Amino acid sequence: MAFDQIPIGRFSLITRLSPKALRLYDERGLLVPATTDIATGYRYYTGQQIATGVSIKELCGLGFPLAEIETILAAKETGDRGTIQQLFTKRRGTIRTEVIRLQQIEALLEESGASLETMFMSFNEPVVKEIAPQRVVGKRGVGSYSEIITILMNDLCGQIFTNENMRNGLKVTGPFMSIYHDCEYREKDATVECVVPITGKVAVSDPAIDVHTLPGGTCLSLIYKGPYTGLHGAWSRIGTYAEEREFAATGPHREVYLNDPNLVSDEELLTELQIPIDISTRRKIS
Repeated sequence: MAFDQIPIGRFSLITRLSPKALRLYDERGLLVPATTDIATGYRYYTGQQIATGVSIKELCGLGFPLAEIETILAAKETGDRGTIQQLFTKRRGTIRTEVIRLQQIEALLEESGASLETMFMSFNEPVVKEIAPQRVVGKRGVGSYSEIITILMNDLCGQIFTNENMRNGLKVTGPFMSIYHDCEYREKDATVECVVPITGKVAVSDPAIDVHTLPGGTCLSLIYKGPYTGLHGAWSRIGTYAEEREFAATGPHREVYLNDPNLVSDEELLTELQIPIDISTRRKIS
């Protein structure tokens, strides 16, 4: 076997990348075979490409998506260490967030008497209530729930709490909220809007941030106490309650963060879940 003509099967064994993955990387231009047999379509690699294949394998193992792996490899070729360090720093932040989430799950599972039944039933009973319209400043984005909410909240705080806005008398009049604009659960591409109620003149430099009125009306409300990792159970609880009573949803679901995660422990966090509803039609919500 020539070192400059390694068949895809052998190259797969050396780099520990599956032939399926190698074909995908070829299509994306990430790792293109040195030659391809015109008659058979069989791919051949060179010994010099082994290092690239191993690098891709390592970066995949570290959790980098393919788009970022492409950027890292391109930056390596040009000696752009700044871009590489920037992406490494971003990945470390994602890992820290995931570690915290897993630690919260571990703590929940370690609780004495923990069971599926007690987890599901450990929320207050949902109630129907009226909420008033609110003038809010908000920003919308797309991504996985925890990551996009963190990004949007940071963007909002950076724009709201400026010296100019404080001088103009801008006041935050209520807790921060997340609004879920999808009609279904989305794993990685959820459309989320983060908003905060305000009064007074607001100045922002981010064109994606706008000021509008959040509608009021009737909603189904549930107060959940505990870490944000348990919110999925709370949503199941309020969703089941709404289904059983055939309430019709009239708007996006909302999460209202009643206290500051920087000031209280995860166990003391209070979150209100709201589903705007029309109780007169008694249709099943979708």
